[in-house]
Amino acid sequence: MDEQDYRGRIRILEDRTRVLEDELALEKARAEHWKRLYLEAGQRRFGKSSEAAGQLGLNLFDEAELESLADAQEHTEAPLDEQKVRSYVRRASRNRSLTVGADTPVVDIEHGGTAPECSCGATMEKSGEFVRETIAVIPAAMVVVRHHHPRYSCPACLGEPAERRSVTVGEDASVLGGTVCDPTLLATVVVDKMRYGLPLYRQEQRMAQLGMGLSRQAMSGWMMLAGSALEPLERAMERSMRRYVLWNVDETGLRVLRVPGQGQSDSARNCFMAVRAAVDRDGSRGPVLFTFLEHRTNERVSALLRGYAHTVQSDGLAAYAHAAKSQEFTALGCMVHARRKAADILKTAKASRLAGELVALYGTFFHHEGQLLDVQRGPSPLGEAAYLCERRRVLQPDLDAIREWLDRHHASVLKGSALETAISYPLERWEQLTRFLDYPWATSSNQLAENCIRPFALDRKNFLFCITPRGARVSALYFSLVESCKALGIDEHAYLTHVFSCAGSCTTDDDWDAMTPDRFDPGTMHGYYALLRSAKPDLHRTKPYILRGKKP
Repeated sequence: MDEQDYRGRIRILEDRTRVLEDELALEKARAEHWKRLYLEAGQRRFGKSSEAAGQLGLNLFDEAELESLADAQEHTEAPLDEQKVRSYVRRASRNRSLTVGADTPVVDIEHGGTAPECSCGATMEKSGEFVRETIAVIPAAMVVVRHHHPRYSCPACLGEPAERRSVTVGEDASVLGGTVCDPTLLATVVVDKMRYGLPLYRQEQRMAQLGMGLSRQAMSGWMMLAGSALEPLERAMERSMRRYVLWNVDETGLRVLRVPGQGQSDSARNCFMAVRAAVDRDGSRGPVLFTFLEHRTNERVSALLRGYAHTVQSDGLAAYAHAAKSQEFTALGCMVHARRKAADILKTAKASRLAGELVALYGTFFHHEGQLLDVQRGPSPLGEAAYLCERRRVLQPDLDAIREWLDRHHASVLKGSALETAISYPLERWEQLTRFLDYPWATSSNQLAENCIRPFALDRKNFLFCITPRGARVSALYFSLVESCKALGIDEHAYLTHVFSCAGSCTTDDDWDAMTPDRFDPGTMHGYYALLRSAKPDLHRTKPYILRGKKP
């Protein structure tokens, strides 16, 4: 056996080892999944409540990464060598196709182009066209989109090879070029998964009802392909976020199987997903940005907030207080978290008189704050200075009553008890909890961040883990785009269609800055949607369409 054969065998064995490791990790995850199902069923049947079941974090798997172990451009005519599948490596077909019915409506798009100059110096003449077909999906409809690109040939180079004589022109700014996926189709997949929590395997079933045999492997591959191309958009959103005067921040746990620097972990939450929800000076919503954190250390949280010089509102996590000591931003606390310490006591000891008194004082405070916010967000808001004075006049007596109650009972409660924690928590953070009174755009609570991260926490039930940090980062980007559209009152489907259609032409930071949700003009997509809705079936066609991804 020569050295080349020997090295080839080593590479084969190494590939097989990695595949077996993937299989083992998946089997362990499935075993853990069924174990959790068993424990939850027992808790429902024999337990006093179902709260413990909610803490088990029952999840399925992250399809967008697991299934994309296959090549991202699975439905292309580009040469594919090998394709990784869950438990083995198989040869991939060189021609992956998608078949739809002959009665599918068709719309044609003409791409203009200027005749290029041949290398010989002559101007090329139009000799035909290159046609690429993609599949588009609009609500409750399926449309075949034909993209017509003019093709030019040079009459002076007839003796040259065909690839030199013929040139296809017409710019394609889509990040999905070379696939059968139209931007509207991927926008539908992303919105259904990230906003409505519809797993890809269920979307696969729904697509089958439309008459389209679209696999979840293809959908996940397109998601990963576009997510990788949109990495500069995440940096553009970071720049956009820094123009706002308030960030509401929060984080939640996430399971990632392979994290560089971490060993094998059986923890259900070994990584974190952080969220920052921006608020403008007038109290209006701004973008929402999700960030994958491999660790929730003081240094990592500080890096997340580095360079921001306005106000940051968070829960009582010590990492935020640590970051505030060395950075320029002003830290605000959350009164809802302070109340929660007392409210949790009433869940287990409803007859606790002292906890009930404290919760009632918090309730009075929140009621008065809500009335002020209703007026301020109404048709006749007060100016910043007038609102600060009015808010302090109304809320200061309630805050004084809470503080007086905490001081009075602090020394008499049982040390180490839940009530002692409910009293010491706000006392230790009183200045931070009441600092919102100095900023008209802030409220007393961090509920905005919790509301923004809740969709991720709910959708987390649809996957058991992410395989690598790359998959977690792509998921974070899609959640950022969808939640930002919700916060800004933008149609997520229209915005994502715009991004997938145009982001391929972005080359500078200014180009990417123009693609952020807060700069999106919904009117830019009206024409494209109208074009798709005008599609009609080709009455002369009897054979089904066979769509193959192509590149000019």
